[in-house]
Amino acid sequence: MEEILSRYLDIDGPVHVADLGGEGEPIVCVHGLGGSYANWVPAAAGLGRLGAVSAIDLPGFGLTPPAGRSTTVEANRRILDRYLRSLGKPVTLIGNSMGGAIAVRQASVAPETVSRLVLVSPAAPWDLLVEPPHPLVGAMFTAYAIPGLAGLVMWWRRAAMTPEDVARWVLDLCAAHPERLPADVFDMHVRLAEQRRYLPGIDSAFVRAARSVLYTTLRRSAYDREVAAVTAPTLVVHGEKDRLVPALAARRLGALRPDWRVEILDEVGHIAMLEEVDAFVSLVDEFGRSSVAA
Repeated sequence: MEEILSRYLDIDGPVHVADLGGEGEPIVCVHGLGGSYANWVPAAAGLGRLGAVSAIDLPGFGLTPPAGRSTTVEANRRILDRYLRSLGKPVTLIGNSMGGAIAVRQASVAPETVSRLVLVSPAAPWDLLVEPPHPLVGAMFTAYAIPGLAGLVMWWRRAAMTPEDVARWVLDLCAAHPERLPADVFDMHVRLAEQRRYLPGIDSAFVRAARSVLYTTLRRSAYDREVAAVTAPTLVVHGEKDRLVPALAARRLGALRPDWRVEILDEVGHIAMLEEVDAFVSLVDEFGRSSVAA
């Protein structure tokens, strides 16, 4: 694991950023729903050979408290935008899941901030009649959409689950083969869950973010307009066994944008940057070289 240098910026409140090593062109990583900077640490050594890597914790996630801020996709994009502009030059922007949807929106409305775009299992629309949501995932997001039930679910999770339980549940849901994840990856996520346990407001922040992600992916026409507006060279990396966002969504993006490169990885779930670190870094490296040549 690379050394993590933590710092806090003031963007309408504290925002945690982890500097993960490397030099040169900035590479900024954006986590998904329920994720954090920790999702990018295993890939940091490889990505650090390509540029200066940092990972932002959006309000309500990781080590960034909500501090009264909205956690919708658009509100989080505005936080990300201010961080990107503080770097003073366009970045390679890498987003996973919710972070992928935020990254697409950022690249579409502020193209001057993004030199390359890498989407890892991005939250995106797909044909629900062709492939219905995974039953557990469908039940989860239905619960999050119902105000009283959402609060009950979050209360139960806090009361009944230890930090170890939370880390295990999230990794089991997201990874196709969680047993293949190194022990230090699990330990790091447990430590983070322990640190987050008493951050005020994180449950309501999570629910609001979940509803916004759901709304974003259901508004297919608006999402497609954002995809069409992206000018940065784009790589999509998706797991064939993704339970949260099926690979069908990535194939749909490839059909919308034939100029985008879409890579579907076998035996991989929702978090390719944790499940297949070397393959993920190699794809990003090759993509960077090819986009420079182009």
